[in-house]
Amino acid sequence: MPLEDKAARLRVMREIAKFNVDTTRLDVKLINSVVYMGGRISRIRAPGAPDNLRKVLDEMEEVIRGLPGVNDLVMEVAID
Repeated sequence: MPLEDKAARLRVMREIAKFNVDTTRLDVKLINSVVYMGGRISRIRAPGAPDNLRKVLDEMEEVIRGLPGVNDLVMEVAID
């Protein structure tokens, strides 16, 4: 994995962490500037947690596609 991919993956992970959802079962890979997201996300049981996870995934996709070092995004994420 090139060094640029590692740095871009860390940027992606930081952006994902900003969303108030449970991502413990989410797998994120970055290969040749393409982000591959797979697994599951679910709501957290806390005040301020979003109700509409589909909307959260759409926002997450928009943010990730706008990051430097990311050319494309393949998202295979299930919602619990």
